[in-house]
Amino acid sequence: METKKDLLDNLELRSENVQDILTQPPHWMIRWGNSLILVILGMIIVMSYFIKYPEFIPASIIVTSQNPPEKLEARINSKIEKIFVKNQQEVKKNEVLMVLQSAANYQDVLKLKKLVDSISPNQIFSFPINEASRFKLGELQSDYNTFAKAFQDEKLFTRLQPYAPEDLAANQGISEYKGRISTLRQQKNLEFAKYELSKKNYQRSQDLFNQGVIAAMELENEKIKFLQAQQNLENINISLSQMEEGISNLNKTKSGASINTEKDKITYSSQTLQLFEQLRKGLKDWEQNYLLISSTDGIVSFQQFWGENQFIKSGDAVLSILPQDKAAVVGRMQVPSINSGKIAQGQKVLIKLDNFRYQEFGIVEGKVQNISLTPDKDGNYYVDVVLPKGLKTSYNKTLPFDKELKGNAEIVTQDLRLIERFFYQIRKLLGYQVKKNKMMNKKKRTILLKSIRFY
Repeated sequence: METKKDLLDNLELRSENVQDILTQPPHWMIRWGNSLILVILGMIIVMSYFIKYPEFIPASIIVTSQNPPEKLEARINSKIEKIFVKNQQEVKKNEVLMVLQSAANYQDVLKLKKLVDSISPNQIFSFPINEASRFKLGELQSDYNTFAKAFQDEKLFTRLQPYAPEDLAANQGISEYKGRISTLRQQKNLEFAKYELSKKNYQRSQDLFNQGVIAAMELENEKIKFLQAQQNLENINISLSQMEEGISNLNKTKSGASINTEKDKITYSSQTLQLFEQLRKGLKDWEQNYLLISSTDGIVSFQQFWGENQFIKSGDAVLSILPQDKAAVVGRMQVPSINSGKIAQGQKVLIKLDNFRYQEFGIVEGKVQNISLTPDKDGNYYVDVVLPKGLKTSYNKTLPFDKELKGNAEIVTQDLRLIERFFYQIRKLLGYQVKKNKMMNKKKRTILLKSIRFY
């Protein structure tokens, strides 16, 4: 007979499926799954701390030297008359590279320009007018003719001296007057002596008449002689006064002639100088329109294939001058106004050049040097970028540079970590929610106050 204890031992408390689960230990994934998930989350958090996810401002960039290549463009619609250089040829500063067709003979214009540049304003009288009169100047002919007329008028005035005869006549008149005055003064001395004698005789006769020695007729005769001597003396004084007045008038005439001479001389000189400078300006304008001239030493690079008699439109890029003196390489960016307020001096700039694939050659690193204070008409800011390592890339390769390099750049405004950016988004969402709740509470209080006032 089975005891109570045996019955309890044979009693099955769980089903067969449950027994299978209890008798078989669980898989390690189930036993350690939570721990594994926590470890993975921890690794993600740690990695997000070390992984950088910076904020960029992208923009286009041109890498060039501090003395960038000089681009020469056509200023007018014309044909090419003469090409003096070949592609990749070395040229010097102020060298004429190309001439466009005009109504003038460019060789004559260049000769005239050389003459004008060699003469200073105070040496204008040395201008070789006879040599220059044979030049075919086309568009400049009118300016040259005006100057040539003024130049010849001034030269003729200087040579003829139209006021010289008037001045000479005045000098001669003054000399004659002085001679006459000298003679009259001698006569005056004689007449004055006669006057004194006549006066004494008259006084003696008067005394004798008073004493009754002589008759009245004799006294009257002496008086007549005295009056004639007095009249002769006064006539000489009048003649002297008239001659001195004549000398004064001649001096005025002489002074007027001198003033007119200086006045006309200044007028002719200023007019000639003004027209000379106008001719110089016309030559400069002609040079800018019809000549392509290098402003620096360097290497010529044609923008396309050019030949003589080929038509060029105004604004067409004809050629470039690559300076031989390559200064430090810099970058110039045009950054849109969006987020431009975050740009600051010294921020890192990552440059990817179009000429060199960054996947193969790497990225060039630069730094923001300065940013323009105001945007341009399109709303873009100009940013200057310095390249401390030059064109050495992140792959330790130095890129060659002989012209402008275009590409794209990214300004690193905030060098954030991945976890910082994650919490930044959460903070942004929380801030938005808090702001929304404040606005809702404010709106509810406003409605409540209106209801209280209504009741």
